[in-house]
Amino acid sequence: MSTPVRESLEPVRSALLHRAQTDAAAVRAETARSCTRLLADAGAEAERLLEVARRTGRADAARLAKAEEAHTRRAAHALVLAAQRDVYDELCRRVAEALRTALDDRRLGPALAARAAAALGPGATVEPATGGGFTARLGDRRVDCSVASLTAHAVESAETIAELWR
Repeated sequence: MSTPVRESLEPVRSALLHRAQTDAAAVRAETARSCTRLLADAGAEAERLLEVARRTGRADAARLAKAEEAHTRRAAHALVLAAQRDVYDELCRRVAEALRTALDDRRLGPALAARAAAALGPGATVEPATGGGFTARLGDRRVDCSVASLTAHAVESAETIAELWR
């Protein structure tokens, strides 16, 4: 291009350059405002999500604590029941041992056999029971005076047993 043409186009070039710079500045300013809005929105969303996560975490922790408490209560109850079972079994063992010792007495054993037979009436047969004591039969009727039966009856009917668990 020749210099006179170039010089004649200089105001157009300057105007276009100025317009491009102004447009670029406007785009940069709008981009900066948009970025600021996006960052503010992202920050607000992050705060909202963080609060939701905190609430969810607290709720989950409360649920887990409640479940753990229930598990602990059940485990403690199982320990109490096991201890009660041990005490009950030991009591039964001691009562049975005391009954066997008492039945070895020459008067108590025969007296128990006579009572078993008397409970059914004349003609009842009395036999020694496995583990000690006696059973009496008359027809289809039966009286169980075995050590196991007497122990169970003695322990179950004792009012003080129920008080042990209170």
